[in-house]
Amino acid sequence: MANSSLPTDRLPQIKVMLYTSKTLAGGSHPLRLRITKDSNRKYISIGESSPATLWDFDKELPRRSHPEQKRLLALIKKWETTYAEAAKYLQETGHPFTIDMIVDAVTEASKKPRRERKGVMLLSYLQEIYEQLLAAQRVGNANVYRDTRRVLAKFLTDKDCPLSTISVQFLNRFETYLRGEGCADTTMSVYFRTLRAAMNRAISEKLLPADLYPFSRNSAQRDKFSLAKFDLGTRKRAITKDEIRAIEALDLPTPRLMLAKHLFLFSYYAGGINYVDMAQLRWRNVQGGRLQYVRQKTGGLFNLKLSAVAQSILDYYYPFTESGLESYVFGILSTERHRLPQQIANRLHKIKGQVNTDLKTIGKKAGIATPLTTYVARHSFGTVLRKSGVSDALISQAFQHTTERTTRIYLDSFENELIDEAFENL
Repeated sequence: MANSSLPTDRLPQIKVMLYTSKTLAGGSHPLRLRITKDSNRKYISIGESSPATLWDFDKELPRRSHPEQKRLLALIKKWETTYAEAAKYLQETGHPFTIDMIVDAVTEASKKPRRERKGVMLLSYLQEIYEQLLAAQRVGNANVYRDTRRVLAKFLTDKDCPLSTISVQFLNRFETYLRGEGCADTTMSVYFRTLRAAMNRAISEKLLPADLYPFSRNSAQRDKFSLAKFDLGTRKRAITKDEIRAIEALDLPTPRLMLAKHLFLFSYYAGGINYVDMAQLRWRNVQGGRLQYVRQKTGGLFNLKLSAVAQSILDYYYPFTESGLESYVFGILSTERHRLPQQIANRLHKIKGQVNTDLKTIGKKAGIATPLTTYVARHSFGTVLRKSGVSDALISQAFQHTTERTTRIYLDSFENELIDEAFENL
């Protein structure tokens, strides 16, 4: 009878729904968990989306014709149950509670150690990591776990299995399956590295015995599964100075092709800046003839002199995109439409595919045999410098490859003037 005399707060309405107020790339809409309580409402992204034509709006569930209905139904049930149980727990305390208190309760519960758990299931664990990364707004990394989980679920025909059963034999069967699906080595490498990271995490959390680890830690472990087998050589392609000049000379008929050309050349002439950083450059990053920005991937600070070509590209976009220091240089992102990490990630992914498609067209027009991508521009920058006699250490400094021992040794030993001088070899 402990709480029988206490007033109980009303439970909220909790439902996953298709949020049609927002349209993603490709025309689909995001799925969001809607919590309604005391005339207040909150929406929480569950990291999934669906076309409206495959959604039953009366039941707020995916239709039978939805190719991922089974997986989505399980995921929706999990989200709704998790938040409903948190709300029920707060109600049973006998004290008033809010929507934010429900969200906080779920967040805190996800942080608690799970050492008491008898077994960890592979697909569930990957989903858990995905949700935690999404909550931390690490969208790019979260999406890698989401994609890895999806392909594993297809391989397992949606039947979850204990993480402890992931053996060398399991990994070999998974590799055979992926090759049968026509999966490239570079993509397979991403899937296996993600699975390896998840298993390392489980071991560090005392959820998996270390002796069950199936991946090789060094070349001497011949009986373990090695990621060195995957051929990643095709990722490193570069073109020559003359081919760069051929791209510069092209007169292209559409703004879309011009954007692809400008992004490629700007990456080459601005220190091999990668696409993600380039697309997120704001006009405040351009100061006094220099480009200053923080690389998203490593957190390294770049400060480089703008070459004449790079400056001319900025001059081209200034009249169209400059509406203040916070406006985006290349107009790929909008400060009004792309505010949330997932919105930014979706937009960058969509335009990157478009740009790489257009670069193939540009390469053919310029008579270049190498298929052009945004990565080719970055790699060409380093290759041209190396062929011009610039030291590897200085190139690494320009790239900010802070994970390499050579770079760490030399990181603080060069001034900006040396890097500026090296760029004159482009």
